[in-house]
Amino acid sequence: MKLKAILGTVVLILSMTAFSQATKGKLSYDVFVTSDDAAAAGMLSQTEGSLMELTFMDGKVRTDLFIGQIMTKTAITLQDADTALILIDAMFGRIAMKVTENDMDEEDRLAYENREVELTNETKEIMGYECKKAIVTVGGSDETIIWYSEEIVPNYRKNEYLLKEIPGAPLEMYTTWRNMDMKYVAYEFKEKLKKTDEIFSTEVPEGFTLRTAEEMKSFGQ
Repeated sequence: MKLKAILGTVVLILSMTAFSQATKGKLSYDVFVTSDDAAAAGMLSQTEGSLMELTFMDGKVRTDLFIGQIMTKTAITLQDADTALILIDAMFGRIAMKVTENDMDEEDRLAYENREVELTNETKEIMGYECKKAIVTVGGSDETIIWYSEEIVPNYRKNEYLLKEIPGAPLEMYTTWRNMDMKYVAYEFKEKLKKTDEIFSTEVPEGFTLRTAEEMKSFGQ
């Protein structure tokens, strides 16, 4: 009887482990940029080697997007804060912005608020995780395909890549940015994080100039 009890406990522990969800960690992605637009074709060589990192824990989300030789963009969003910190390192300089939802253009705000998210039953395996397909439509036409895992679930999902309507983290995404097609493919997930105070700090780093969202419009951002 004791042996049966021990075996039953082991099975229970293993089953709980198998279905446990990771709520913190860092996902790393390869980013592939393509375009049929002749004007954008000349820039594609500068996007080679693009990467993205998505880091999250306890109501905190950080994204670091490295677009080849063109720019680096970091966004840090905290659940209990009304502003997000945006850092841009590009040819025109190193710029910091503290933005709120009120800084969005009216057209972008309406499109965001009226987005449609369709969760499908289609599945495929990515990095050993079973992923489901979601289709996000913004403005009635712009479509983003997201393959997400329900085994990696940030408890705060409210940024460009994490949507509250999608019950998991994206491991593959297909979207458009201006006149370019973007493909994000996750290649690594690390659950352990170090120096989290530094990672999620919303203090403007040394060397960055604080600008308003209105001022950044002159740079086309």
